[in-house]
Amino acid sequence: MEATALSIGKSVLSGALGLAKSAVAEEVALQLGVQRDKAFVTDELEMMQSFLMVAHDEQGEHNKVVRTWVKQVRDVAYDVEDSLQDFVVRVDKLSWWRIPCMLLDRRHVAKQMKELRTKVVDVSQRNLRYGLIKGSSSTQPAADAAPTAADAAMFGVDEARQAAKQHQSRSDLAWLISTEGDDQIGVIGVWGTSGSVGHSSIISEAYENPNIKLSFPCRAWVRVERPFHPNEFVRSIMEQFLCS
Repeated sequence: MEATALSIGKSVLSGALGLAKSAVAEEVALQLGVQRDKAFVTDELEMMQSFLMVAHDEQGEHNKVVRTWVKQVRDVAYDVEDSLQDFVVRVDKLSWWRIPCMLLDRRHVAKQMKELRTKVVDVSQRNLRYGLIKGSSSTQPAADAAPTAADAAMFGVDEARQAAKQHQSRSDLAWLISTEGDDQIGVIGVWGTSGSVGHSSIISEAYENPNIKLSFPCRAWVRVERPFHPNEFVRSIMEQFLCS
């Protein structure tokens, strides 16, 4: 029964992930202005998928609890899939002359995406909160383990920042961007490894900083992916400039 539940959960999750990563979903998220939330939800689903892959080896005494968590993963995967399909329908109905309706749709989708994101985070947190799948943490002791993307996603942004110990760097980045004096265009580089969640949270906080928003009326948040598509990259920036 447990194996069947896991198989169904993985199957449903794979379907939701496939849709979330599709070109259609990317285009819809771009047009509705929910790229960041969609990307976050996709990353969380990928982590859940990884946990399910090792769940077969971690059932033991936690059989019933793991099965309950798998059911919750399956349900949230259904919610993601339904929401993305609803977004596709909304975009199909949009026209340039329906500006008021488009704004209402954007607000509705933004609210729906926030609720979906909260659901995904809640399910993710339960895995670590109750220690459901021990194999997801690695073989080294928890006290010695370095913070990873999974840890940060489970415990939330604030805990990720604390684990990364980047408070000073975060304030420095906001200060660098908002400091007056030099009117020339500058570039600030923030480097980190693929698991450096602290760096991404630093950038995100600087991007959402109220003072920085006042200084930059035209703003855009983009992800550079492989393979790189320059036309999509530029279009994403321009559409966000027009909507800001």
